[in-house]
Amino acid sequence: MKKTIIATALLVSAGALGQAADWPNWRGPDHNGISMETDWFEKWGSNGPKRLWNASVGTGFATVSVAGGRVFSMGNKSNRDTVFALNETTGDILWRHSYSEALTPRQYDGGPNTTPTVDGEYVYTLSKTGEAFCLDAATGDEVWNKDLKKLYRVSTPTWGFASSPLIHGDKVVYNVGSRGIALNKKTGSLKWKTGTGTSGYATPVPYDHRGTEAFIMFGSSSAYGVNAATGKQLWSKSFKTSASVNAADPVLYNGKIFLTSNSRDGELIELNGTSTRSKWKNRNMRIHFNAGVVIGDYFYGADGRIERGNTVRCINMKTGKTEWTKSGIPCASITAADGKLILLSRTGYLYVAEASPSRFTQLAKSKVLSGTCWTPPVLANRSVYVRNSRGTLYKLQMSEMVVEPQPLAVHITGSRLEFSWPAKGDFILESTYALGQAADWDEVGSGTAKEGDRYVVRVRPNAGQQFFRLHSE
Repeated sequence: MKKTIIATALLVSAGALGQAADWPNWRGPDHNGISMETDWFEKWGSNGPKRLWNASVGTGFATVSVAGGRVFSMGNKSNRDTVFALNETTGDILWRHSYSEALTPRQYDGGPNTTPTVDGEYVYTLSKTGEAFCLDAATGDEVWNKDLKKLYRVSTPTWGFASSPLIHGDKVVYNVGSRGIALNKKTGSLKWKTGTGTSGYATPVPYDHRGTEAFIMFGSSSAYGVNAATGKQLWSKSFKTSASVNAADPVLYNGKIFLTSNSRDGELIELNGTSTRSKWKNRNMRIHFNAGVVIGDYFYGADGRIERGNTVRCINMKTGKTEWTKSGIPCASITAADGKLILLSRTGYLYVAEASPSRFTQLAKSKVLSGTCWTPPVLANRSVYVRNSRGTLYKLQMSEMVVEPQPLAVHITGSRLEFSWPAKGDFILESTYALGQAADWDEVGSGTAKEGDRYVVRVRPNAGQQFFRLHSE
């Protein structure tokens, strides 16, 4: 009988302790400004967090998306927008994609307002004038582009479109027009549209509407619930504000929705079929641009107009009561992870604080940027990314905790593979049948045994190509 030896690739993980995670789109994978990373923070020395690399990405306010070993952002130079893909480890430019787009610095620096969205092999962007692109994430090659304003005759908001693309199933969705537009994410063909009115500046937020997949769209004067499959309106809530600046993303809390703008009281609404009911209002949470975060029963956000400086507050989401107020952090934009708040002030100070309703407890503070900083910080794979309006982008190290790579031995015994490694650290053996960003790694070898000073797993491999790795839990 002819015996075939299965070829395997052995990948030994040298990841950090705790859980690290990519950040593939605006407000993160769960669209709520919260990372699932754990054990990511160590107190800084007197010089602040270590700067791992810096890049220049042009004028604008796009934050970064981090996925598949790449960092994506956008900016404008000489009236041309450019989408950048950078190496996550080195900051080197992997590719650029540029197109003609006016800077239009109207009461601010100008440049793109939206953030690239990564979905597997593709990255999606939207310009201020409504030009939508799908690009190959590895090469930057254009897959398709659609001029949404020209094709669907939608009105442009005063400061240009600011909705980052939202991927949902086979669709890419934009807060463009009356209540949004959805395209086929592979081809750019129209799935549905809702009218030619003026959108707000917030990104669509996915939610469950009584068992139906839906989106919250923040228009120029109302918030809407929209059926994800058809675009049909499910409900509406009038929300008129000064200059129609509905820019802060709606925030979900226990089946309810928190709406806020710079000139209108923050309001928690409850849905009742096609109607809404106000649960409470709080005039001390009027957010201009960057939505806050809900952790447990508490909301953390920055109250006030962005150009005047504002105040960080904690609001009880059950009652609407203000729990505490922290001044002196002008125009704070907030991200959260593992029970901590990451705040970047307009003046370039980075803070880490406990996410506690009792008081504002500062854990760290450092001046990390100059210039105007309106863009939220991003935590991805144990590093924080910050940028200013001129396009200076820094990657900052938050933790030095790493796991020492473990030597993995492999022996072929008949039709089985025997894997063994030193009996220290929390490691598991995992397997997949295809490599790449979408690789599905599963634990193998439930019969892991300790033999002397080593762990041993014996595996009968399946036919065909199979890959194994030793991964830290």
